[in-house]
Amino acid sequence: MSEVLKFVFKGNRNYIQGTSLFNALVEVADQRGLAECNINVSFKHMIHNPVCILEERAPTAADAVVAKITEPDGESYSLCINAAIETEEAVRQGFDEPEACRGSIVGDRSIVQNNPHHADRIELLVSLCKKMHQHCVDSSKKWLFSRYDGRLPIPAMDKVELRITRQVGTRLTCSDVLVNGEKIADMYFS
Repeated sequence: MSEVLKFVFKGNRNYIQGTSLFNALVEVADQRGLAECNINVSFKHMIHNPVCILEERAPTAADAVVAKITEPDGESYSLCINAAIETEEAVRQGFDEPEACRGSIVGDRSIVQNNPHHADRIELLVSLCKKMHQHCVDSSKKWLFSRYDGRLPIPAMDKVELRITRQVGTRLTCSDVLVNGEKIADMYFS
């Protein structure tokens, strides 16, 4: 399987936001009729081309995005996304990260938001996690979403909480993702 994907650049970014790539992988799982599965997706390199190729195959070290999707019966497959050779001018889309985080409360190595109002669930989780990192770890660093290992679909949220559970200096962190009090994933930032 090989498919051409076209992405927008959000806000003032000159690369495809990890959440957009994540949502493309979720769409593939949906197309396969998976009502529930686990996804382990790693973002290894930024993609600066809005045109990408998604392939189902074994990953290589050169791949920009690698995902392993595991079905409830234990069967799994790998998906890889890389920049295409062809390119075109990126379409831009506004993105208001502070608005997504509005009403959140930052604690000691955690962040909570009750009654989340941002519709894109992975965008909300990543925005909250980034805000938590800027307040609790290092405000001068440009924190990037590097990995999500957890459940799909991300459930509807009445309350979302992220807690930093592991940290390697200011290079890498792992956070628990709790939705409605239940842990659904580990999220990594670097």
